[in-house]
Amino acid sequence: MIRPVLPLVMTTAFISNAYAIEPIPTESGFSGFVNVGVGGMSVESNTLAQFGSVDLSNSTINSIDGSASSEDSAIPIIAAEIAYTFANSRTQVFIGNQLEDYIRFDFSTLAGIRQEIGKAGVLGASFLYTPLATEVWSDPFLTGSPRTKTDRTANGYRLIWDRMYGTGLELRYSYRDVDIDDELSGVSQGLESEDVTLLNRNGDLHRFTAQYTFTWDSPRHRLVPLFSVIDLDADGDAMAYDGYSLGANYIYSVNRWRLVTNVYISELSFDEGHPLFDDRKIDSSQFGASFTAFYASPFGWKNWLANGSVAWFDQDSDVNFYDSSVGLFSVGLLYRF
Repeated sequence: MIRPVLPLVMTTAFISNAYAIEPIPTESGFSGFVNVGVGGMSVESNTLAQFGSVDLSNSTINSIDGSASSEDSAIPIIAAEIAYTFANSRTQVFIGNQLEDYIRFDFSTLAGIRQEIGKAGVLGASFLYTPLATEVWSDPFLTGSPRTKTDRTANGYRLIWDRMYGTGLELRYSYRDVDIDDELSGVSQGLESEDVTLLNRNGDLHRFTAQYTFTWDSPRHRLVPLFSVIDLDADGDAMAYDGYSLGANYIYSVNRWRLVTNVYISELSFDEGHPLFDDRKIDSSQFGASFTAFYASPFGWKNWLANGSVAWFDQDSDVNFYDSSVGLFSVGLLYRF
């Protein structure tokens, strides 16, 4: 199972990590970016069904004892953010997408505010909502017949304190209300009602992240290590977990090139055993990496950046049914204004 908590470091955070963490502009007016591209993706998952018109797994499985088969697809890459700055008050309001969410198949849109508070840094608050829900399988464990899709949304909010007292420290907290429209996990397997309850995926997702930006030979090198604590208070105890993740973002800039590398590891520990797998917990380890290259002013186009990326993610669970992976490549054009 590809967890919706997969954080930004893993992959398409390359644009937000490379460009979004910037001071509030000194002049009033609009700013932002638009990125459009195409890509290819290979997904192995037993729980994700579809986003948009892209199928992520087979509707019919014959057993719950093995890992998922692979699904290959072409995908659009579309994201944008628009902001307006009030220079006198050092305030910025914004709305848009975060590319960091794409690999989670989570199309949340943020709308919020950033406020510079002198030497103390920049505070930010934003609402998170899902205009395009990811579809998951209502009962992932149904075998021998086509499974039914259902919407999964994860609305909530995000709080950020950046550049704390002139340092490179940033703290952020996010909350999401995970809601699956038609949650029927395990019903097809004839489980007792208390065991079906253990598999309920609805719940409250909390994430706290601390990261620090180091720069040297500015602006050539930038390194951002981060640490996150994760907690999903799911309605079903077998789906509830807590864990941590470690990651790093490294940016190398030279001439018209900006090269962005992300690496990520995570460990998740579940509260209770899974009733369909001999009461084993589905504890898992996650690994990911991505590389993106930006090239400024291609063909002499001012404010444009050509970009290409490759990304990989793998989840190794103690239960094979929940093993999953994603491979992704994309090319695109980004316009900044």
